[in-house]
Formats: sequence, C-alpha cells, structure tokens
Amino acid sequence: MPRTATPRTRTSEERSLPHEGGAIAYRLVRSSQRRRTIEITIEPFGVRVAAPMRTPNAEIEATVRERAAWIRRHLATPREAPRVATYEDGEPLTFLGRSTPLLISERPGRARAALDFFNLRVSVPPRLEGEGRQAAVRNAVIGWYRARAAEVIPLRVEGWANTMGCQPSRVVVKEQKQRWGSCGPDGVLRFNWRLVLGAPALLDYVVVHELAHLWHPHHGPAFWRAVARTMPDYRERRDRLREWGRTLPI
Repeated sequence: MPRTATPRTRTSEERSLPHEGGAIAYRLVRSSQRRRTIEITIEPFGVRVAAPMRTPNAEIEATVRERAAWIRRHLATPREAPRVATYEDGEPLTFLGRSTPLLISERPGRARAALDFFNLRVSVPPRLEGEGRQAAVRNAVIGWYRARAAEVIPLRVEGWANTMGCQPSRVVVKEQKQRWGSCGPDGVLRFNWRLVLGAPALLDYVVVHELAHLWHPHHGPAFWRAVARTMPDYRERRDRLREWGRTLPI
C-alpha cells in the first residue's frame, strides 16, 4: 500500500510582546517541518521568530523575552549586506577562526586545494578561464573545507561527549543551509560543515548544544541547565555564533 506523505503546514502571524522599554513586535512563523528549535532572526522587515507548529505560546514568548536585549541591540544597529565569496586570488577566507587568504596558482591536472602555512592555496589548470575557472576554485575550496570538517568536528564531538558523559549513535557532517546542527531521535548528530570556518569556541557551542539534546529533546529549562553546566558562557558564544553566521560569505 503506498505511503501517504504528511502534509506540510506553515502559518505566519504578526505578534507583539509587552516588555520593559517597549513592546517587541515580531512575525511568528510556525512550520510542521521544524521539530524543536525556536529561531529568532533579524530580517529587513524586523524580527522573525520561527517555531515548530505545536510549540506553546508561553514557550515562544519566554524565548523572545530571554533574547530581548539581543533583539533591541541588533534592531538599533545598521546591518550591512553579507559579503559573497568571489573565489578570486587574495580573497580573505578563514579556517577555525584564523585568517586564511585564498591564493590561486596554475598547475596541470584537476583543481586542488591545500593549506600552505596560513594560506589556502588552490591550483587550477592553466587552460581554465572565466566562469569555468571560478567554478573550479569554488569546488576545490568547498571540497577542502568539507574534508577538514569531517576530520575536525567528530573529534570535537568525541571530546565533549566524554566530558558530558553521553554518546551519539553517529556523527554526520553535511550541507545544511538553515541549521548549524541537529540531533535526531535516533541519536544521530548532524553538523554543518561551515562551522570549521569559525572560531573553535563557536563550533564547541554547537557541539555541546546538540549533545545536550541526547538528554533533553527540547529547549525547555532542563535543556538549558544541562548546557550551562558544561558551558557556563554559552549565551555569549550563542550570540557570537549568530552574529558571525550573518557575515559568512561561503
């Protein structure tokens, strides 16, 4: 018998939360595809709050109230458009938070990327020009980052898992456009390979966050207490991750 797909549901409404210093207006977007995370972003129209379809209003409002200072600070700060990577010679990139300029040279064979001291050096075939050359450089750069992420992230998970006394069933490093990480009901942790562009402190926050979900598959008080026990400065790291993520060019 053919399996019936679960319909995808999405709702959107304008809401306002009374708060000292003035009400906080936001657009609440509920989605059946979002499982646990309540996400707050500052967009051109204002504040957007994304939540799972059945999340109680009280939990959403508590999250907005907790993030009130962060919301006000970012609404008051003019936002620049994020830089988009061009994959040109000399372009500033990063690896684990350190400056890693892109250097391009020519060499026969397929395009390759390798770390040369503190530079990310990419060699491309001399015959490549224009868009073909840019695409080859981009593929080599992203391939290099993904390979390093597959090495670095599982090691960070192993270290923090030993500290916290919990073990995931598996660690997967993959392409994720909307999330830094996730924890499945089967105990599989999934991480965005782009985390290796940022400082290790930001990567570690995501690792601890997802490991804590092995105990608490929600974002209630018990979950945040578990995170705080392991990483007392998690709020600062979370803020830095959000700010850094908006400027990520790749």
